[in-house]
Amino acid sequence: MSEVTVDLVRPMPSWVLRGVVAVLGAVTLLVAFAGSRPHQLLVAGFVALVVATAVVPGLGLTALVVLVVAMRVVTGEPPPLGIVMLLVLLVHLTLWAGALAARTSWRTRVELGVVVHGLRDVATVQVGAQVLAVVATVLGGVSLGVGDLWRALALVAALGASALLLPRRP
Repeated sequence: MSEVTVDLVRPMPSWVLRGVVAVLGAVTLLVAFAGSRPHQLLVAGFVALVVATAVVPGLGLTALVVLVVAMRVVTGEPPPLGIVMLLVLLVHLTLWAGALAARTSWRTRVELGVVVHGLRDVATVQVGAQVLAVVATVLGGVSLGVGDLWRALALVAALGASALLLPRRP
């Protein structure tokens, strides 16, 4: 296979991106299992899964992280609105970063502008996703307090502002 060399303005090594995928996967699992004490073997499996998502992102193991989180949410007590909204954001970021990392090798350098533009797209989609998360939480029978509604409004407003303020593609 031949190599292509491109001059980058703000290059970022792919191992940084892969590290971000691992951190996002770990934080997503931690939030999903917060307040519970999973068995030690399960925790060891989660650690192995998170490491594998960083080492071999092309296998699509970030989807397995999302499946584990979804199973936890479905089989457990309905989480509070703040946790649901945080999980929606983390799942989206984990899948997006995993898909970006899957297109890289260990020697790849990624232009920082590509990452920033991708984050803008994530923020744009998150505005609608967070509204749907609030609706799903209400339909799931979780009662919302005034503080929950303000937190939801603040998160949607912050995501909307991010979508507007992050640089646009030319």
